[in-house]
Formats: sequence, structure tokens, C-alpha cells
Amino acid sequence: MYYAIYLLGVIFWILRGVGGGLKNLINYMDVFTCVFILVPCVLILFAARSVKAFGRAFLFAFGKRDASPAAYKESYLAVRMVLGISGLFGCLGFLLGMSASILSVEDLSSIASLGWIIRDLSVAMISLLYPLLIWIILLPLCFMLRKHPESS
Repeated sequence: MYYAIYLLGVIFWILRGVGGGLKNLINYMDVFTCVFILVPCVLILFAARSVKAFGRAFLFAFGKRDASPAAYKESYLAVRMVLGISGLFGCLGFLLGMSASILSVEDLSSIASLGWIIRDLSVAMISLLYPLLIWIILLPLCFMLRKHPESS
């Protein structure tokens, strides 16, 4: 229950911070970047056979308490794995975006080229936004699972 309140509060706060509600949120949406970050997260869950454990983490957050300590630990590790891989691919996307931006500039000696790099920086930073949103959603799960007495 508290996790649902947290999620609603975060959604409200992000919309308030963006200003203008859902209309201005479109400026921050990039399907390719989202897929670039989410696909490796899903792939690592499948490769580690942790999809069920990851789903169980949300059940634990919304009140399911009758599980073994091993289930809590497995869910905790699955959530940490997604946190790590999303951060890695977010940084990778940022580095790829910035290197492509710098390589596309023909004349680095002009002030106009600096302007293009700064404009491209704002686009490349979207690759860092998505992992941060994933972390905002998953960090409370990680702490709840870690706090369970038998799961450490």
C-alpha cells in the first residue's frame, strides 16, 4: 500500500516538475532510447531465469508476505540486476550519443559547432533519464526486500 502511495506521489511530482502536465512530457519521450535500455534488462532477466523473481518483488511491495527467505533474496537480486544493467546501458547510450554528436561536427573551431554539441547534449541526456526513472521506481523495492529480516 505504501509503495502505491509512493508511486503516485512520484508520478505527481515528476509531472509537476516538468510543468504543463502530460503535454510537456512528450518532449522527454524517445522510444528508441527506452527500448535501448529496457531490452537488455529483459534479456538479463531471461538469461538469469529471474523473470518470476522480478515479478514477485512487486507482489512483495504490494503486500504479499507469505514467502520463503530464499524468494525474498532471489527477488532482491533480480531487482539489483535490473538496476545495474539499466544504469550501464543508460551510460552507454549517453556515451554513444555524445560521441556521434562530436563526430558529426565538421569544424570544431567555430562557435556554432559548440552550439550544436550543446543541443545534442540535451538529447543524449535522455539516455540518462530513463535509468534514473527505473531507479526511482525500483529502489524502494530493493530496500523493502533488503529490509526483510531473513533475506540477508
